[in-house]
Amino acid sequence: MSDKVSRGRLREQVADRLEQLQKEGVWVLSIPERELDVPAADGSLESVEAEALACVACRLHETRTKVVFGVGSPNARLMFIGEGPGRDEDLQGEPFVGRAGQLLDKIIAAMGFEREQVYIANAVKCRPPQNRDPQADEVSACKSFLIRQVEIIRPEIIVLLGRSAVGAVLDLSAPLSRLRGNFRDWNGVKVMCTYHPAYLLRNPSAKAMVWEDMKRVRDTLAASGEDA
Repeated sequence: MSDKVSRGRLREQVADRLEQLQKEGVWVLSIPERELDVPAADGSLESVEAEALACVACRLHETRTKVVFGVGSPNARLMFIGEGPGRDEDLQGEPFVGRAGQLLDKIIAAMGFEREQVYIANAVKCRPPQNRDPQADEVSACKSFLIRQVEIIRPEIIVLLGRSAVGAVLDLSAPLSRLRGNFRDWNGVKVMCTYHPAYLLRNPSAKAMVWEDMKRVRDTLAASGEDA
């Protein structure tokens, strides 16, 4: 979140408190008009996206073309989280639209879903230069956006794509070969760790392992739907 947004929120909170005290007769102060740099948060994805579009909290804003916030259904039962935008995503402002995104679309379709039925996001919303891994301070600057996306969408299952996404969300650094295949809990949501589609393009032999992970996700969602 940007410093300007944080200062705006703090100013609004202080002003509201002073107005309350004035009504209670504790003191009388003149409250100046509030000027916020972005619309006040209203608990919607649109309001969180507005904040992300204005964010300058880390160095990535200096080289981005577009903020890549997220795409898909706000009522999705299934959410995919990658590490960060690549070149194609930076140009289009939408996650997973390059070759890795095309493979992810095929995986989603094989699970019995359409891209529009799930929600797709990244741990950081701006492209790291030369597609390097996001750095810790960059992930930290973006984490509030990701947490609020999850809180609003409330997916039943989150799939973390790649080690950077796993590190950003779960703060785990073990090899994916040890982390994948089993559900973990993150703030009450089932999480499945697996390989990033870009990794599969370089290592096709890993596709079978990812498909095993996705079948488990698919079957868990199916069982949950039957119980509902």
